[in-house]
Amino acid sequence: MRNESEKRSNHVLTRIGRYLLRRLELPLPSYEQRIINNMQNLYREIQPGDVLLVEGRSKLSQIIQIITKSAWSHAAIYVANRLDHSTDDGVQSILKGLDETDRQHMLIEADAANGVIVVPLNKYKDHNIRICRPFGISPQDLTAVIKDTVGNLGNYYDHENLTDLVLLLLPPFLNPFKKRTIQACLGGCTEYKVICSGMIANAFQKVGYPIVPALLPSTDVDNNQINDPYGSKLIMRHYSQIVPRDFDLSPNFEIVKYNIIGLGSFEYKSIWAKE
Repeated sequence: MRNESEKRSNHVLTRIGRYLLRRLELPLPSYEQRIINNMQNLYREIQPGDVLLVEGRSKLSQIIQIITKSAWSHAAIYVANRLDHSTDDGVQSILKGLDETDRQHMLIEADAANGVIVVPLNKYKDHNIRICRPFGISPQDLTAVIKDTVGNLGNYYDHENLTDLVLLLLPPFLNPFKKRTIQACLGGCTEYKVICSGMIANAFQKVGYPIVPALLPSTDVDNNQINDPYGSKLIMRHYSQIVPRDFDLSPNFEIVKYNIIGLGSFEYKSIWAKE
């Protein structure tokens, strides 16, 4: 009897949680798009393995922006047409419902309401976005990163990870019991639950590619023996602590401009509306 009662209680809580998430995911009318995304330029410039940062337009996005102190509330990884030969029935069902252009330009993301899913890049044409490209990564490692991310399809979103990130960012006196080491795992710490930025960071870190690692204290290493652009050996930060802004701030990711820069002359004096 107790188990049945607990199941009913958990079911009710799950339904309430999903309802609240749907409410938080509703778009805000005050969202300001700062530039119209030229999708043809974006399709031409973006490459598999690029990380797409998104300034979301929902209340949940605003909450994430506040707790991470950043405009970027979401991250997805671009996989282009790498899913065309997927044997996953759900993926093929999604692809069949898209036009040819969308099928050639796909993202994998972890969505708070739906878990890890595949969506067309066109989903974010009306959002403020940024492309972050891993610099110097080998083709073999980049392939491994994409393959690992694809392997997360169908996993659940780790809401506990998001809660722990909030607690981690609180001043220590407000949360004195929370582990604060850079290698502490936040959230459920299982292979079946992820958040958007943590999922992508984990894939990169598995091949040894750093996002925002910590420097080994100088007392622990002889600087004269280091041949490293960081100036020190590194300690890997746990992937569950990585947030979308970290790809923007990382010295290892290039910011790719696609709307104006690199496309020829810029007639900046002619763009203003006449009063």
